[in-house]
Amino acid sequence: MDIAGLGIRIVEQLVESGLVKDVADLYRLNREDLLKLEGFADKKAENLLAAISDSKQQSLARLINALGIRGVGEVMAQDLTRHYHNLEDLSHASETELRQIEGVGPNIALAILDWFAQPRNQSLLARLKTAGIWPQSDNTGINGGPLAGMTFVVSGTLPSLSRDGVKEFIQKSGGKVVDSVSRNTSYLILGTDPGSKLEKARGFGISIIDEAALRRMVEGLQVE
Repeated sequence: MDIAGLGIRIVEQLVESGLVKDVADLYRLNREDLLKLEGFADKKAENLLAAISDSKQQSLARLINALGIRGVGEVMAQDLTRHYHNLEDLSHASETELRQIEGVGPNIALAILDWFAQPRNQSLLARLKTAGIWPQSDNTGINGGPLAGMTFVVSGTLPSLSRDGVKEFIQKSGGKVVDSVSRNTSYLILGTDPGSKLEKARGFGISIIDEAALRRMVEGLQVE
């Protein structure tokens, strides 16, 4: 869930103490619980509880990614939100429906079905919903958008958009962001200090644009 301050050491402390068994337990923690842990004082406890509370606003894609479904990473989680409005909708999906989604083969489809069929996971979903962690997708991408059908890779630092910010910007306009350049990549978005992705994109003859050109595309303007 990308909770600030919740590193691996703190996760280990929470699990070893019995306070947390799954992600839903994080939202039941209180100040007294945290103060029992080594290294925690008032300020550290308050900061972590605030970060946990803030994480309730995370997107549906981030929550799906955090569930730990086999084969479902960040990109696949985003793809699923284009077809399902919330976790309840996804839990009712059939294998046939799932396999109609690009990138979902039989193994991933069965892994999704199996995850939602487990009683312990059904309990987890119920507790997340009770805790107010039940994000909704607006299904922007499935209905099109100026970037519908396009796949983007980002290389380098952009002037005004963070890595998460540019992903959200593109996804809300119907596009997809992936980590690796391939022949199927539509555009490479180039920032400062790019890495090896730039040379690979040039090798494939992929169009290279900057943040300003991306914004023009979203506005429906021609990219020179």
